[in-house]
Amino acid sequence: MVKIVAIVVRMALLIAAISAATSIPAQDEEKTPTEFGGAVEVKRIITEVRVVRYDGSQVLGLGPKDFRAKVGGERAEVRSVLWIPSTAEAAKEAAGEAADHPSSPHHPVEPEGRLVVIIFQVDPMLRMSRTLGLVRMTPRASNFVSGLGPDDQVAVLVFDSHFELLSDFTDDHEVIADAIHVQKLLKRRSVGVEPTSPSFTEHFNFEEARDAVTMADALELIGEALKPIPGTKLLVLFGYSLHDLSENQTTIDDDYRRAMEALSKARTSVFSLGGGDSMRAIAEDTGGFFIETHLFPDMAMKRLVRVISSYYELEIVPPADLGDKYTIKVSVDRPRTDVYVRQDHPSRKDRW
Repeated sequence: MVKIVAIVVRMALLIAAISAATSIPAQDEEKTPTEFGGAVEVKRIITEVRVVRYDGSQVLGLGPKDFRAKVGGERAEVRSVLWIPSTAEAAKEAAGEAADHPSSPHHPVEPEGRLVVIIFQVDPMLRMSRTLGLVRMTPRASNFVSGLGPDDQVAVLVFDSHFELLSDFTDDHEVIADAIHVQKLLKRRSVGVEPTSPSFTEHFNFEEARDAVTMADALELIGEALKPIPGTKLLVLFGYSLHDLSENQTTIDDDYRRAMEALSKARTSVFSLGGGDSMRAIAEDTGGFFIETHLFPDMAMKRLVRVISSYYELEIVPPADLGDKYTIKVSVDRPRTDVYVRQDHPSRKDRW
């Protein structure tokens, strides 16, 4: 079960960090008095950023001065940074870093229990290349679930010509790991476990799920179901396309936009393991990564485990004239690093 205490501590640390930098409360729009008695609204963006080396291992010890941000193509101030561990191993590594470097900006924080949604996309025609991919990745996905931490919760869904929920959020990882078998997924056998809190099914629209035509439709439904649940979420997608069954190119249409915006508002990052340019796009827009699995599946899973072990929460002050649609770009002054940023409302002009 996700630790409520850990979430409270995390929020307290974030507010403390913001207050130390600004001496004003944390909120989406701040009103600062001027010398003439008026007020100027100062907007801010809070988003999740993962900074990793080429092998997926974490880059620790970063503060506001280490980040360079652009919002809508213009330089933006990174006002505060809070590092959040998601595993006991990440927290232990950060503690060692802080001991070796007393000036490290990291505060001791308990690992945050993760909410993980896993989706398997099944080709209704059972075409050989896609079905072999499913056969290849299911045992690795099963091992991934077995390795989750005690406070992590996982839900499992399957999409082919329609959408089905096999398990609500649960911390019974062994039961879920046993259920992730290609024959069981093809038969869509639901998993008989007691759901834990929070509940995915409480907000999941089963009627619309039966009518979902594409994976983009399915992802929108997931985003809508996850919105009421506080905190960040991880969506691990084993699939091949967000659109029709034969399409592997990126198509920026209304279905894609709705899916991306629903996931972003739900603070959900997509990690796409499979093929297809549209799979890459949804991952990059939501702060996850895309990796093909047909050549090095074990390497892909190891990278996933490392990348999701922690993240930075950034408070960014955007340009005053920022429009409704914008792209956030973040970089760090470290060699051979990858930075994954969750977008809020990316501009198609900037993004593509």
